[in-house]
Amino acid sequence: MKPQTLSLAILLAIPLVLQAGSDSPQGATTAAQSATPPSSHVVLQDADLKWGEPPPAFERGAQFAVLSGDPGKPGLFVIRIRMPSGFRVANHWHPGDEHVTLLEGDATLQMDDGARSQDLSRGAYVLMPARMHHAVSTRNGATVQVMAMGPFELTYVDPKDDPRKRKP
Repeated sequence: MKPQTLSLAILLAIPLVLQAGSDSPQGATTAAQSATPPSSHVVLQDADLKWGEPPPAFERGAQFAVLSGDPGKPGLFVIRIRMPSGFRVANHWHPGDEHVTLLEGDATLQMDDGARSQDLSRGAYVLMPARMHHAVSTRNGATVQVMAMGPFELTYVDPKDDPRKRKP
């Protein structure tokens, strides 16, 4: 943008800003201001992550860390899942798109009820459209990062694969 254009734009905007400020009592916030919390810069080093048990929809053995958001509530969330050697998540689907990045290790992705299979290498990115049937497994262990819209839901294609429905 040319410096003259920028200066003109700023000059034209000043009266609008002043007018908006004079229309509301001092210290008052608009609905938009109170509904949208201010953004804050977040940096998480690997050592800062708090790993714990994953939700009951996952087989035992995996570990789960929430990087941002709340997977149990509406809105964007980012999680990491560490899977040990031989771990598998049986054929399932999610109600929303799922963005997955393989951060380390190996993983095999099966799609469309096993009709297609794809080995993933470190750094691979996968976009799973909503309701797409897929399964994932790892031979030697893997860490994936998942970004999606909450609330997080995982529906197994075959209910007998659901760890929540098995007796302990």
